[in-house]
Amino acid sequence: MSDQPALLRLGLAAGSLAPARRAPLLQGLSTRRRQTNLTLCDTDNRRFAAAGWLCLAGSHAGEHDLLPVAGLALVDPPALDADLALEGLAVLRRTAQAGSLEREGHQVSIEIAKLTLRCDERSAEAGEILLQGPAGALPILHRLAAEFCADLPVRWNGSAPLVHLAATLGLIEPQPQRAGTIPFELADDHDAASAFVAILRHCLLQFDANLLPVLRDFDAEGVHQMRVALRRMRSAFGLFAPMLREAVMLPLVEELRWLNGPLGRKRDLDVFLAETLAPLRRELDDVKAMQHLGIILEDHRAAAQVALASALQSPRLAALRLGFARLADRVMDGSALVDADLAAQPAERFAAQMLRKRRKKVKALGAQHAELPIESLHELRIRAKKLRYAAEFFRPLFSRKDTRRFIAALSRLQDCLGALNDADVGGRLVRDLLPDAGHGTATAAITAWFAGRQQLQLAQLGDAWEDFAAIRPFWKDALKD
Repeated sequence: MSDQPALLRLGLAAGSLAPARRAPLLQGLSTRRRQTNLTLCDTDNRRFAAAGWLCLAGSHAGEHDLLPVAGLALVDPPALDADLALEGLAVLRRTAQAGSLEREGHQVSIEIAKLTLRCDERSAEAGEILLQGPAGALPILHRLAAEFCADLPVRWNGSAPLVHLAATLGLIEPQPQRAGTIPFELADDHDAASAFVAILRHCLLQFDANLLPVLRDFDAEGVHQMRVALRRMRSAFGLFAPMLREAVMLPLVEELRWLNGPLGRKRDLDVFLAETLAPLRRELDDVKAMQHLGIILEDHRAAAQVALASALQSPRLAALRLGFARLADRVMDGSALVDADLAAQPAERFAAQMLRKRRKKVKALGAQHAELPIESLHELRIRAKKLRYAAEFFRPLFSRKDTRRFIAALSRLQDCLGALNDADVGGRLVRDLLPDAGHGTATAAITAWFAGRQQLQLAQLGDAWEDFAAIRPFWKDALKD
């Protein structure tokens, strides 16, 4: 595995290919173009697409390549048995120009390519920049790719451009991915630094796997899971901040806040439409103000999707995604560390210390839950969420049974507190979208709906807190000398 070449892909819009070829960084490309033709195949019952894979047939009989739709292998692909009947779905034409340059003592090859996928009378086009170097040169490719982000209209695709083209033509429909569906390993011999890198890379895999589902906008769950990936990342930064250089970490945290703007706006509207307006409209469909509110919300949701897609397809997002990859590189080589001794601490010991701190913060505020105002309950929700993410990050290091019970109790508490927050967010949306008195009936109905939900969750909060407080922390043994 270690002798595999380093490989990195950047996306380009089809219309950006010509300007990209004239960029100074790509002036060394050959003027000769190499063309490759492949056939996208599947069985008659679309076995590969259902399993989350694309099957590509080459020009020679029996020559096939398999490509995971999510950008990584979540399940094994169907076996390519000799008697497997495949039919051609679309034809891929890839036209590329190649060149090379020397970076940091290594030769890096560069291809800029145009991809065209044709299915019947329809077609879709995209471009890509493919960087390849020797084994171990991925950090060099990350630094070079960051230069492209500054000079070219590149995109971060999360998966191969072919996957985006196949989705555009309706040949596949990528599904949103929860963190639990993505393989994650954390071993006893990890130190704190390598644990952080493993967690960060897992968050990035979840982000990448949900990028295309969010852009396709067929399932609101994709936006939720992408937002979860970013929240988990911010939580990881908080956990490991004592060992990281602020000058390296803080710019990335600021860029996360930028991305969370359009992402959070889209998520809030999705939740309001599905979980508040939909049931209310079933009960009050004859109320014109409610119908009008539905139209207003759908318009805002469409605008939010456009803004989010623009952010996700921007060079700024590509630079941010590469920034996280470069952070992982710098943690591994030590240049991003401010406390080398803490970074070298065994991961289990570090995890136990961080989990104890976060649990103390939850317990200190949660012990007063019955007297807390709504604003303080929101703070309790944030503390509980951070503890849950930390428990999930470090779960592989401890007993499966103990961690499962702890996380289940914490999840119930977080669900109660989360419903309170949804009501608060929904109330702000109504005030923003229906500022005039002409929508009084709709506003009153929604306000009453949220008040009812808050009271229901407050009634359940006491039991949820008692269940959580009674659970023994699963990391206590790791703190013993």
